[in-house]
Amino acid sequence: SLGVELNADGSIIPSSVILTPSVISVDYRLTYDQVDEMLDEGVGYAEEWQLGALLAAATKRRSHRVNRGSTEGMVPFPIPKGMVTANYDEKLGEYDISLKIETTHNSGANITTGGGDDICDAHYDPYCTPVSSSQLIVTEMMIMAGEAIGKWQMQQAAQEENDVGDAIQLSNELKLPFRRQPAPDFKSRNAEKRQMDFLYEMGKRYPHAWYARRFFNKVNVSEEPGPHFGMGLDCYVQWSSPIRRITDLQVHAALKRYLRRKRVNAMLREGTAIPSSITKMDLGCELPKEQEGEEIDSIDYKSGLGMIFAARPIQSSSSNYWMFEYIRRLVGSSDEEVMFESVVLGCINKDRFQYAVYIYELGLEHRYLSEAGELDEGKKLWLKVGGGSS
Repeated sequence: SLGVELNADGSIIPSSVILTPSVISVDYRLTYDQVDEMLDEGVGYAEEWQLGALLAAATKRRSHRVNRGSTEGMVPFPIPKGMVTANYDEKLGEYDISLKIETTHNSGANITTGGGDDICDAHYDPYCTPVSSSQLIVTEMMIMAGEAIGKWQMQQAAQEENDVGDAIQLSNELKLPFRRQPAPDFKSRNAEKRQMDFLYEMGKRYPHAWYARRFFNKVNVSEEPGPHFGMGLDCYVQWSSPIRRITDLQVHAALKRYLRRKRVNAMLREGTAIPSSITKMDLGCELPKEQEGEEIDSIDYKSGLGMIFAARPIQSSSSNYWMFEYIRRLVGSSDEEVMFESVVLGCINKDRFQYAVYIYELGLEHRYLSEAGELDEGKKLWLKVGGGSS
């Protein structure tokens, strides 16, 4: 478990970060909707006051990151995405497909369903509501944990015991996969920057979000700490998320091994017997038999990232398949012509009149060849389904 204390501005007090083995006792579980309901009805500020405290901390953290230039401030209205779920119905003998349109994880500058922000009045999306309070809590606590573990790792080398005398010690270096992102170069792209600002000033929210993507640099992963522009943080390690990735589990294993080696080294200094149940897998190395520490079997984060990258095309193909099947069934079950409201995000190819459009009802970005010629960003269109074969 990880614990931190925050300054008044939402920043982490580096000396307050603690990481310790723990046993979590779960009394009961809550869904996102249940937490939102408890906060709306006031229960989250009374009987379950911890929820209200978490929301206050999450709101403070979001403001802190926005003030440091994170993408939540740069793009307050990110483009949602339709998430298709397919579950096999044994009674019907076929898959039941459902569609939910979700805001992205960064979900804007503290614009939540309970926020009542006046800026939302100028934004139109009939199928996607702003992020909920419960989602804000999970997102910001996850990001805070990622920053905190990075700060904690950087402090460990200075805190290691230097005077160990003649005691045999395990090598104990903690390496973590820091995610880093350089800041955009606005100075050399001033005309593009003005165009992006113009789209926002004109209230063209999704076109603004689409246009802003060109400024975002690729995220790289390194064992050397570095700033992450998109997060608005000096350091960030992805290791705690609602859906465990393989790299999350690798970081968990690295942290556990580090803490175990640290404890074993303390026992070696004290002359305490090491439990026979401790294995090489537990420590990432053999127990030392000579004066020199044993070499650590480091976790290969690149292999974990490689597996994730390899899986992405498969995941994308699967999502596309079920989206097209959802559309095909929608068309097949309707006696009338099916049309979808959409908005023009921007031009992809002027010569071909090819545009990026966002289809509200599907949460889908699509490439569209205009038969009417040139189209302006933010223009509303009604698109007819030409084919939904999967």
